[in-house]
Amino acid sequence: MAGMKAWKLAEAPIRLYRALLRFFERYYWIFFALAVCALAFFCFRCLDVQYVDSWDEARHGVNAYEMIQNGDYIRHTYNYQTDDWNLKPSISYWGIVLGFRLFGYRVLGLRFVSALAYLLTGAACALFAKRYSKEASILVLAFFCANERPLSAHLARAGDADALYMLFFTLAMLCMLRIRENHKRLYLCGLFFSLAFLTKSWHAGMIAAVGGLYLLGTGELFRLKAKEWGGFLLSVFAPLLLWFGWRFTKDGFFFLRKMVEVDLLARTGSANYEGNEFPFSFYYETVFGAEGFIYRWLLLICAAGLLAGLVWLWRTQTWRKAWESGTLQEVIGYLLWFLVPFLGFSLVRTKLIWYCYPCTVPLAVGAAVFLGKALRAPLALQDSGEVRESPLRPRLLRTPGGILAAGLAAWVLAAGCMAGIGYYMWNSYLHVIREAHGDPFQLFIQESVDRDSKYAGEKAFVFVPGEDPADIGSWDQNMLFLAEISGDFHCADGGVEEFLKEKEPAVLYIDAAHYEEYRQALAGAELLYENGSYLLLGNQGS
Repeated sequence: MAGMKAWKLAEAPIRLYRALLRFFERYYWIFFALAVCALAFFCFRCLDVQYVDSWDEARHGVNAYEMIQNGDYIRHTYNYQTDDWNLKPSISYWGIVLGFRLFGYRVLGLRFVSALAYLLTGAACALFAKRYSKEASILVLAFFCANERPLSAHLARAGDADALYMLFFTLAMLCMLRIRENHKRLYLCGLFFSLAFLTKSWHAGMIAAVGGLYLLGTGELFRLKAKEWGGFLLSVFAPLLLWFGWRFTKDGFFFLRKMVEVDLLARTGSANYEGNEFPFSFYYETVFGAEGFIYRWLLLICAAGLLAGLVWLWRTQTWRKAWESGTLQEVIGYLLWFLVPFLGFSLVRTKLIWYCYPCTVPLAVGAAVFLGKALRAPLALQDSGEVRESPLRPRLLRTPGGILAAGLAAWVLAAGCMAGIGYYMWNSYLHVIREAHGDPFQLFIQESVDRDSKYAGEKAFVFVPGEDPADIGSWDQNMLFLAEISGDFHCADGGVEEFLKEKEPAVLYIDAAHYEEYRQALAGAELLYENGSYLLLGNQGS
């Protein structure tokens, strides 16, 4: 009797833990919806507050805005001149065009599709992880919320190509992992590769590298039939040829040649093009091994899970069974998904942090799967009414003390996971949302004019210190973007001097300090708007 009571007391923590897990599984879709809403909060909250970056983000914004103004949705321009610096195909610009159509010419429109793409990436990975466990599914969304680097810089909340590219990259990889079950998924891989190329150009080569190595390593490459190869090639090349044919009607081979010469050879070659050359260890030191981010822990969880799996296979000698069931092929797929872009972009001389962002996805999914299995382990423990001396049961779990220790360990693991993930989600919230801020001059541009004002659509000059104070009188890319979407201005360099020479109606943005310096020369200009720090002046010309 005393022994039975001891067993019941020892199993109480396990029973409660199992009851909570089953409650969670019963209401999984409610938890899933809440987790998706949490990720949406991280994507969209204060999305239009953040400072507009002067490089890819502003450049993409100008390209997309001028597509609308020019009525030309295949060729992009910058300040109404053909743009041969931003050498990406068209899909990311179309995303920004869609944002402008939905929300007007605002910073929210610039970034909306990027935020939506990141949200869809997280939701797709979570639904995919559900096949492993429901716990893994929710953990994936939590890791996406704690994914501070892509949330804060040049991806989820930025108006450029990277979030859409990562969405297509991820969907291609998820389809790749399921090719063994149905070869028709190869066609989707080809389509998503094509869309990724039409979003971020040669970066899509990493998808081809991962997919090719996976098909070769798993042997699926040799099981494909001729008609399946035909369908795959059609899914890849049909969208590419449609885009290229449309582009060719505008400027022949010019754009494609520039894509090869600049975007492929110059930016990935041996020369330190644009000053972004860093050592091989750059991505590990700045992202995956850097303090303050969750990635080191995700790497540790994945490494521990892989090691535990290998030990289990070695002890049970079930290698063949694991291969035939497809488990080992999936492991190979995840490893290639992480390692190929990580090592590939590390070898390329030009390095930018956001090149490695697709690597964070398999890391999050893999860690969620391993952690989900660990959290579900108590469900496998036998009830007190069953045979406790089963040879399948570890020796430690054949005593009340062992059962109690296992139950307490389960609670510690669950509490530790919640605390750790909560900590990194809170850091992400603080750094991504709470610290979101605008720029005083950018805000002034947006406040000072609207598209129905008297000078809207006219020429605009600027005399405000920008990123390089020595270039005062020239438009930084972010200034130019905001001037275009706010007042439909046509921006010209030259500052005060060119403004005073202008014979047609024009406006001048100038800061208060320089206005005092040029007050006498600008006495004839009309004051259109001021806020104490900056002024917008108008000149009807002569």
